[in-house]
Amino acid sequence: GNLGDSYLGLKALSNKAKFKNNDKLFFIDKYYKPDLPLSLTKYLLKFANSSIDISDGLFDDLAKMINRQNLSFHLFENKIPVSKKFSNLIKKQKLNKINQISNGDDYQVLFTADINKARIIQNASKTTGIKITKIGKIVSGKDRSLIFDEKGKQIQAKSKGYIHQF
Repeated sequence: GNLGDSYLGLKALSNKAKFKNNDKLFFIDKYYKPDLPLSLTKYLLKFANSSIDISDGLFDDLAKMINRQNLSFHLFENKIPVSKKFSNLIKKQKLNKINQISNGDDYQVLFTADINKARIIQNASKTTGIKITKIGKIVSGKDRSLIFDEKGKQIQAKSKGYIHQF
């Protein structure tokens, strides 16, 4: 599924951002009615090593998921799926994609799987009609997490996602 739409909906609701009217309604709708990929969960058992739903932001939740192990992630910015309206907005307003997609409220499922499970994953995607996108890879070693832009250049994420206050 796509990331970032729900966060833009929240910004539209609080009038923190200006949108064309039909864009505004699209993003607000995504905030109130996220596409929950529930039918995917039963398939996850077949191929996922670990999984989490993205509610606090992509990087935060990914870090939580691999947290107990000696692992890091390499993510590719251009592989991270966003809606057409979202990518138009990024281009038009020259927004930083990485900062826009790491704010949470997406309720998409993030999982890791062995590379040899690719065919099973494709089949699950076809069967459920849920788009599954490979956005990076897990690498061994702690504190080696990196994000790359489409030119392979390293980029830094500003937003660390939503921090729960208890």
